[in-house]
Amino acid sequence: MSLIAQTQTGSTYTELLARVKAAGLLNKQPRFYVIRLAVISAVAGALWVGAGFLGLSNVVPQWAEILIAFAIAGLLGIISAQYGFIAHEAAHRMVFRNNKWNDRLGLVLANLFAGLSYGFWMRKHNKHHQRPNQIDQDPDIAIRILSFTVESRDQKRGLERWMSNRQGYLFPFLLFLTGFDLLLDSFQALGRTDKPKRQRALEFGLMVVRQTGPYVAMGLMFGWLWAIALWVFMMMIFGFFMGAAFAPNHKGMPLVPRDMKLDFFERQVLTSRNIRGSWLKDNLMGGLNYQVEHHLFPSMARPYLKKAHEIVEQYCAEMDVTLVEMNLIASYKVIITYLNKVGLSGNADPFVCPMVATLRPRY
Repeated sequence: MSLIAQTQTGSTYTELLARVKAAGLLNKQPRFYVIRLAVISAVAGALWVGAGFLGLSNVVPQWAEILIAFAIAGLLGIISAQYGFIAHEAAHRMVFRNNKWNDRLGLVLANLFAGLSYGFWMRKHNKHHQRPNQIDQDPDIAIRILSFTVESRDQKRGLERWMSNRQGYLFPFLLFLTGFDLLLDSFQALGRTDKPKRQRALEFGLMVVRQTGPYVAMGLMFGWLWAIALWVFMMMIFGFFMGAAFAPNHKGMPLVPRDMKLDFFERQVLTSRNIRGSWLKDNLMGGLNYQVEHHLFPSMARPYLKKAHEIVEQYCAEMDVTLVEMNLIASYKVIITYLNKVGLSGNADPFVCPMVATLRPRY
């Protein structure tokens, strides 16, 4: 575990912001999002039509029908994640100049198309952006079954402690549970009384439609037991893509001590990690591979992030501030190594039986 050391530099953000503004990179790009939503929705519609044809006809054997149904459910999970990414961008005011329109779009996409509470996401994610990787301040490092400090691990008990001790090994598999965790947190958040009852009822209704609609449709096409399996699989793929896109952003990067105050520029750059992009990564990760730029300019539309990266990279070199960038596989190696370092600190190998270990030859 590494902690960021206190620095005495003044604000370095103003000059960078001026350069980005001068390049016209803070303008909105609603056309990009309209086209993207149209394409995603067309693909989703085609998948549902294909599922309906498959379920209501007998053109293939039953075993092939089920395999194709699972493939369609997996693709629908990926599509749901893409809706979730755009809901995230609407929450950041990336799409429209009018905040009300951003919130309306985010509400519909998050609750009705991704199946998560927009209000829950807004509260949680805003706190994260304000204090990324700051101990006891960032909700993204306050996870029930993961520990990012030895102190946090030692406070856990029972199943949570067992999983924390093995968290590095388990991490790739835990990504498949991300969707269920977000769904549970969303429903719990809707029970809060600090938001208007009407808004909570609307969010709840949209989420119920989103979660039950696919299940009912799959039940009518493939039978109710298969519908349960298909819904679970769709949620697993959705969660994996959401988790896999967000995980490389900060996990395994330096933590900020609880009471430390940092310059905004350094806080965002030193705690974030970029993933070297390609056209495919830019699309599948919802632009989150440009995490440093996203944190420095949260309302910047996705099409401008790549251009902003060139400016940020040059500015970091001028200011002698480290900008971390690596490929996706390398980032997961770092994350797993870091999680194991925390989980195994002071522990024996969690997968070795003590009795068997005593019988091993010693050299």
